[in-house]
Amino acid sequence: MNPRSDTADVVAPSRREIALALRDVRERTLQLVAPLSDDALTRQHDPLMSPIIWDLGHIGAFEELWLVRRPGEVTSEAELEEIYDAFQTPRSARGALRLPARRELLDRLAAVRSTVLENLAEMDLESQNPLLRGGFAWEMVRQHEAQHQETILQTILLMTSEPYEPVRRVGGEEGETDDPERSETSAEAMIRVPAGPFEMGASAAGFAYDNERPLHRRHVDGFEIGRHPVTNGEFVEFIAAGGYLDASLWTEEGWAWAQEVGLAAPRYWVPAGADDPPGPEAARDVSREAGAAGWTRRTSLGPCPLVPDEPVVHVCFHEAEAYARFASARLPTEPEWEKAAAWDPDATGARTYPWGEERPSERHVNLDQLRFGPAPIGSFPLGRSAVGCQQMLGDVWEWTASAFHGYEGFEAFPYEEYSQVFFGPDYHVLRGGSWATRPAVARNSFRNWDYPIRRQIFAGLRVARDA
Repeated sequence: MNPRSDTADVVAPSRREIALALRDVRERTLQLVAPLSDDALTRQHDPLMSPIIWDLGHIGAFEELWLVRRPGEVTSEAELEEIYDAFQTPRSARGALRLPARRELLDRLAAVRSTVLENLAEMDLESQNPLLRGGFAWEMVRQHEAQHQETILQTILLMTSEPYEPVRRVGGEEGETDDPERSETSAEAMIRVPAGPFEMGASAAGFAYDNERPLHRRHVDGFEIGRHPVTNGEFVEFIAAGGYLDASLWTEEGWAWAQEVGLAAPRYWVPAGADDPPGPEAARDVSREAGAAGWTRRTSLGPCPLVPDEPVVHVCFHEAEAYARFASARLPTEPEWEKAAAWDPDATGARTYPWGEERPSERHVNLDQLRFGPAPIGSFPLGRSAVGCQQMLGDVWEWTASAFHGYEGFEAFPYEEYSQVFFGPDYHVLRGGSWATRPAVARNSFRNWDYPIRRQIFAGLRVARDA
């Protein structure tokens, strides 16, 4: 159901809860950008990404649009509104924009937030207005900012002009627990999910984006799905076997693109001791001769050895699809992925998170950005789904075989540009969130999407097979 027509009860958060949630997300935004010099903040590090200062301005403009301005109101800063409109100003053009300086922009963010909190005291959170009801607009603004934090982290990883030293970081040992199944790799450890229906999508209660609704029953044929995401070690085997040299593993479209750009390994992989990525034949030889030990991976915090049992990250859809064929498997469809994450054979409805209804914590998942990378497979047995899949939330986004479309009965809300304009065959759906995703955004029903050639995103894969 769409929030506009839903009649189910929605428990409204208190004003204090809303204010604390907004404060939390803003504190993290400021922590992420605090170590950056003015040059790093304003420079366009890659045409794929905005200057980080643009993201900050866009965050403030979005918040002002939905939580400050009255419908139809025109402000005196129309030029800034156009600059921060993602459709009017594409990423490729943002590096040439004249944007406010750091101090001016941070002051503007603070002023907008001050007005938002003043207005919050006047709002009826139990109103039948769908934007006010249940605090929908405030939660939308919070999640929008959290999603841009992940975008900022993508840009920081692309940055080569200076090192990055985060304000906060947690150690890799936090939240990790020994798991007897940890030694099993995803290609060897498959979970069988029986045929039958399940509830797909987000319920009418609480916050969800329009593309997550309506909640509906979906029949899925029996299938098998990897217990874990595909690991670095497994992907090295793909490279060693000549996966980037074997056209039979790729679709015609994927192979043409791989040849055009010279794909040879996941993005940010370089041979140990080298500065530049190799060609496909050299990458094969490195993998054959040294395995995972022959590689290093660039991270936001600098180069690090490739850890064999961490989920592979920074692969595009075409690479994920080719690996799946190499493993005599395929990518899961979007309904298959969500059934493996949310279906509970002993319950009447789907789970919000793979483990149930308890909010995500470091005991369940690697989310919340502060680890700055994936965790080894098997690290969070408490986060397993009812059917036994692990790490379905966090660590890496997982490519699915499905193009991005609305569910039957979809209604755009509160604006078409969030989802509807992206429907079609050009975008593929990713599920599950990554280490750079905030817990507020991560849920079984959340749908991400991107072009099949994108590799700067924190994306990996999980394989599936027909039963």
